[in-house]
Amino acid sequence: MDFFGDGSFYLLDAPGHTIGHLGGLARTTTAPDTFIFMGGDLCHHGGEIRPSAHQPIPDKVHLHEPQDAWLSGQLFRDINVKRGRKEDQPIFDPLEDATADVPASMKTIRETQVADADEDVFFVFAHDMSIDGVVDLFPLPANDWKSKGWRERVRWSFLEDLIPALETGS
Repeated sequence: MDFFGDGSFYLLDAPGHTIGHLGGLARTTTAPDTFIFMGGDLCHHGGEIRPSAHQPIPDKVHLHEPQDAWLSGQLFRDINVKRGRKEDQPIFDPLEDATADVPASMKTIRETQVADADEDVFFVFAHDMSIDGVVDLFPLPANDWKSKGWRERVRWSFLEDLIPALETGS
């Protein structure tokens, strides 16, 4: 729903976590059109939406911790396969006890993965700890997120949570 009728902000039906759950899509620039997609509780961890068929894990993954480390994306793809998942399937499924309607939640996530892969969309969600220390917080503007590289800096940083699995080989 075009909330203001001018294409600057859209309310998005995003059911699953709760009945009637909404997301927001805010236009941040024009020429090119860029957007911040505010997913709310659409997911609770980056591994619930990434990787996807639209956005596989890249060959090299930049992590914040250890400081500015680069790791092979294949290591993380191998973890997924070892767990019985596809390389381009999200690392995790939504938690059933935190989701009112799991099938609706999965459908919402699949639809969001398309937007999440768009280079002109910066997807953020309510519990995304990867944005801490990267994005400017209110009241500072976020319109220049693309030129500041926020999307690239946070996109795969949730994989830092899997480093203990790499270290133990599990």
